[in-house]
Amino acid sequence: MQEAHCQHHAYHRVPSPHAQDLLRVKTNEHGQLQCRGCDQITYLLRWAEAERRKDRNYKGTSPKRIIHNSYVELDLCARMSNCDACQIVRRALLLDQITGRDAERFRHTDYQWPVQVALDMRPGGDSLLVTIEKGSGLRLFSATVILSQKPCLAVGKKTKGPSAASRLRPNFGELRQVVRNCHDNHQCSSRYRWNSRNPSWLLEILDDGKVRVVPGPDHLVPYVVLSYSWGDPTTMAAEEWARIKGASTKTVNGVPVPERTNPFPRSILPETMQDAIAITQELDYKYIWIDNVCIPKGTDWDTEASLMHEVYGNAAFTLLASSSTKATEPMLHDRLAWLQEPKPCKLRNHFLYNTQKPLHEVRLDPPASQRAWTLQEERLSPRILYWTGQRWYWSCPEHQTVESSPFDLPSPACTSEDQSWSPPQRFLDVCRIGDFQSIDQEWLDIVEAYTRRDLAHSADRFLAISGLAVRFLEAKMDGGGKTRVSEQYLAGLWREDLARHLSWSVASAVDSRGSHQDVAPSWSWASLPLCVNTKMKHAFRQSPHFQFVGVRQFSSDHTPITPTAALNQQVITDPRLRSKLAEQQGRTVKQIEIKGRFRRFISESSCAVSWEAIEWKRGDRVGFNFEQFPGRDLHSRNHVDGRIVSKDAHGGEVVGQLDYIVPPSGAYIGTEKSDIVALADGEETELMCLELGELAMLLLQRNPGSTETWRRVGVCIGYEQRKGFFYGCESRTVVLA
Repeated sequence: MQEAHCQHHAYHRVPSPHAQDLLRVKTNEHGQLQCRGCDQITYLLRWAEAERRKDRNYKGTSPKRIIHNSYVELDLCARMSNCDACQIVRRALLLDQITGRDAERFRHTDYQWPVQVALDMRPGGDSLLVTIEKGSGLRLFSATVILSQKPCLAVGKKTKGPSAASRLRPNFGELRQVVRNCHDNHQCSSRYRWNSRNPSWLLEILDDGKVRVVPGPDHLVPYVVLSYSWGDPTTMAAEEWARIKGASTKTVNGVPVPERTNPFPRSILPETMQDAIAITQELDYKYIWIDNVCIPKGTDWDTEASLMHEVYGNAAFTLLASSSTKATEPMLHDRLAWLQEPKPCKLRNHFLYNTQKPLHEVRLDPPASQRAWTLQEERLSPRILYWTGQRWYWSCPEHQTVESSPFDLPSPACTSEDQSWSPPQRFLDVCRIGDFQSIDQEWLDIVEAYTRRDLAHSADRFLAISGLAVRFLEAKMDGGGKTRVSEQYLAGLWREDLARHLSWSVASAVDSRGSHQDVAPSWSWASLPLCVNTKMKHAFRQSPHFQFVGVRQFSSDHTPITPTAALNQQVITDPRLRSKLAEQQGRTVKQIEIKGRFRRFISESSCAVSWEAIEWKRGDRVGFNFEQFPGRDLHSRNHVDGRIVSKDAHGGEVVGQLDYIVPPSGAYIGTEKSDIVALADGEETELMCLELGELAMLLLQRNPGSTETWRRVGVCIGYEQRKGFFYGCESRTVVLA
């Protein structure tokens, strides 16, 4: 009934009597139009004043108040009744949306639920929390409106604002100044440009809406790189996916066909590419690099992928298409947030301001955070233009800014010098200065972000990060192409800090049927299914007993690199070849030998008990209670999240994290035991463990059908209750596969 009631009000062409009542406006004491719905905001401000009279330091959040019955009603009030506060609230909701599709959802029937506000009172400043929630309490949209008793600097200035039509378009004039200022006054090019080489092929932008594929000139030319999402082929029509694939450049005898080297209309390309070309042209650039067009079919993809640090590092900037979720969606949309000209709004003693969505939130929101390929495209780019549905963001090593509005309050991401989050150029910066410890930490951050992302082809798991691996190796090389340390790439991990890298953990056990142990060995995070949350960064101190012995086996497609005089000379004249070869060889590693203290994880006499029998909860506190099992060795397994506990009779417990959950009964019918990667029920006592750090160990199980190789099934980190778990244990060399 409540859902029908909300939708009924939302889509009456003539608002219902109750909606008409909320849409009525009056002039408040500050001479501004205020609707009946926004009286609820005034009510909350009076409530806050009363609370502050009782306690000057009061902090907390008020109950929610409904200001409109739906977004459509809010939109009508902002546009037709010209309520100043509703215009601010409407703009806040729209500015929080990243893609054009997100903004369009506001008008969809399924999303017409009440618009609510709550007053959040904090020592650092008060704000209005705007939400649209379903009747079940599921939050659909949220935004923040800042409250301040101080007027914005723009208040009181008499300036002629842009027309409604021009406000719906991007401010290219301001963007040109930002880009030009970076190139003219910053050291981004001199410090971060990789070399003076162009990509093998570029797309030249011509007049009359035409483009053509041309060889990269001998001298470096200013070009833009497009970073975008092709989309998920499983969720789109076959014709749509065929159109995206069909944008690729065909070749004859290794050379692009005349249909591409001669001028052709840009309109035959998917919409994201068309708009990227238009944006590039608006910013006075003549060349753009788009992977699907500029890596012709038949090209050695492995080689091209390992050169991405050059393609992105040498570009004038990278254009990141955050506004589209797939290649057939446009980047350019009417920016509905700016339909009304921004103006000051004051209720009681407070000015209401929109705020700029921080850049790190834009980076973490889809679609930029979902596609695996875009991670290295972002981290290898000195300059990035993030294009969202409502505004653009610029980021370079020396400056971050956002498309401005006279009544916006800057976000902390654009003004604070003390940023707690890692900026996109952090990896390039630590590589440039040669801070090895920070480089290692950045790699862990990269992997943590990478494992959460999706790939159209799982076989590209290493390729989509190969440019970053090459850049990592380059940072540890001198001019002669020799590593300063004995670094080696090992299937997504690094030899110099291997113990730490082996201690990765899943946030919660995952379905083993999505495992990629055909792509990578069990000890590598790359063997996990796609879109998995991992934990890479934790306090770690390597055990003095741990040792990397060597690589035991490569995959069948591994091609040994035999040193020759010609190859050695080539490496000297082209040092990047060494890192490229090392990356290509490293991704084929399958088995490694390591040495460390070794023992059983669970004693042979241990008794299995249910998780519910030992789990202890008191409010937010969670732990274990073993009172029912005095003087007994026991173990238990949580079949939901993969935690596993081992406890000796008179010792503390050790809590491990398994990588995979046990699949449903019958899921592996007809599957060879050697292909099953999850630890089966009843096999817990087979677990062995090898010490990696002072409070870190690998959980291992012998590979079925093998007497000498072991596979990883989990990890244990931070076992404070059993610090002496490995005391007296002998070291053993094991082969991980």
